Amino acid sequence: MSLANGAPKITFISPELTGRLGLLPTHRLSMSELRARRHPDDLERIDRVLEDFVTSGGQRPYDVRYRVRTNDGSYRWVHSRGNIVSDDNGTAQRMLGVSLDITEQTEAEERVRQLLRFDPLTGLAKPHKFLAEVDQALATIAPLPVLGVVQVKLLDLNSLIEESETVEDALIIHIIGDRLHALSDSALLASRVSTDTFAIATPAMQTAQAVHSLVQHALDRISEPMQVAGRTVRVRFHAGGALYPDDGDRAHGLLRSSGHALEEADGAADAGIRWFTDGMNSKFRQRNTRLRDLASAVMNREIECHFQPIVDLSTGRTAGFEALARWRSAGEGLLAPDQFIGLAEEFGHIGQIGEDVLRQACRAAANWHVGSERAPFVAVNVSPMQLNNPAFPAAVARVLAESGLPPSRLELEITESALTKDPEAAAQRLETFRRLGISIAIDDFGTGYSSLSLLSKFPFTRLKIDRSFLTRYGLSRESTIIVDMIIDLGEHLGLSVTTEGVETRKQVEMLSRRGVTFAQGYLFSRPVASEDVQALVDKAWPMESGNWKAIRPERTKRQSRGPSKLSKRP
Repeated sequence: MSLANGAPKITFISPELTGRLGLLPTHRLSMSELRARRHPDDLERIDRVLEDFVTSGGQRPYDVRYRVRTNDGSYRWVHSRGNIVSDDNGTAQRMLGVSLDITEQTEAEERVRQLLRFDPLTGLAKPHKFLAEVDQALATIAPLPVLGVVQVKLLDLNSLIEESETVEDALIIHIIGDRLHALSDSALLASRVSTDTFAIATPAMQTAQAVHSLVQHALDRISEPMQVAGRTVRVRFHAGGALYPDDGDRAHGLLRSSGHALEEADGAADAGIRWFTDGMNSKFRQRNTRLRDLASAVMNREIECHFQPIVDLSTGRTAGFEALARWRSAGEGLLAPDQFIGLAEEFGHIGQIGEDVLRQACRAAANWHVGSERAPFVAVNVSPMQLNNPAFPAAVARVLAESGLPPSRLELEITESALTKDPEAAAQRLETFRRLGISIAIDDFGTGYSSLSLLSKFPFTRLKIDRSFLTRYGLSRESTIIVDMIIDLGEHLGLSVTTEGVETRKQVEMLSRRGVTFAQGYLFSRPVASEDVQALVDKAWPMESGNWKAIRPERTKRQSRGPSKLSKRP
């Protein structure tokens, strides 16, 4: 490029470059033509860089990327770099440089940027882009208007896309993405924040009611019937929402608050939306405090065993005890499992807690003394994570050896959820326990969908009838029919039966008439500390009609009057 006569003039350009622009190799490209072919968005920037480069005498760099229009109307990306050649007096005479066609490289980089910013299946923004867009909207919002951020979790997907990539699930997600794209006409922002969860943000509106109405319109659109693989599908969802400015003044805070509301909605039986409240904020602050303290609680052995008696209904004697975890928290007192077990499972502490509870239970049971009667067994709950660990059988054998407890006095309670991830491996581990002489109970029997098939696949020795059949149905006809069916099933399979949640004398009489082997519940005793167990080991409850008094130790902090399903978890 000549710089000697005022305006820059192209003196030579590679035939390779002109060819890539769709021009003949012999075409003499002028400076004005090149400028006219530059993309309008790049024009001012390139002129400024070139002028700065020339006026500085090459002291400042000429290193730019820009787009040049080809003869077919498309654009090629060019990377140009140059240096100035001066005469003996230091006057700039010409510029020598190189221009590279970087179209393929630039397009590849743009594809990567798109993948980082947008979900490939739906084309919706990924979370960090969504948050940036919401913050940008908040930066220009007037003081009074309201803005909503809502997270929507689908309930009806058959599997997780990342794991199975089923065509039907992918199609459902894709259709919902298209519907959210269509809602952009309402100025809604949308994002896919995880496999089955979406987020939407409303524009600024005058009232919370207006936000609620727009969100409901979006949710109605999402849940409209769709055709998938030749059948009509209508997805259900849970949703949690938060409002600016009450529930957060930045995008991250609003998304976090909507996530708290979504967790509350997940616990509801019906599908729908739950809006954030101050009570949720307090709850999750408490949750975060417990999470912070839980690791040290495990390390400092603050998780301890309490024991609830399991009574033989034919003799009235204590047949065994179920070991139940309690957290003796310095700040909150004695906490029941539903206050911390979920956190332990979520953040990887459950394996250590489970082994500690097993060790405490076996050591305590080894010291229970009875006269000539058979010593009570101890039942310990097993979490899915424990059973999924290949080293778990060895850990159980080690604990039994250390405590001196005979394997025949240990019973492991397994829930259906512990068997679903890898049924074959679970069956092998349960067979190992049975060869050691350990009993295996299926816990909360009758509440899942696959209980009957599980009985034929796994070596159970006992069925535990879930307390809901007594507490939910009382002594209704439905309750007795279901209990009768489970008892008959246990009898035909050679399995003993324990009923949980026994609270009244009438329930005992009903269960005894139907041949239930064992029962446990608040009628006999609440869970007690290890030092109070011996009194229950020696106790005999009268099974004949008449007045008798159950043992009811003083309630600990956070212990409710009614039995909690989670209160029996390890």
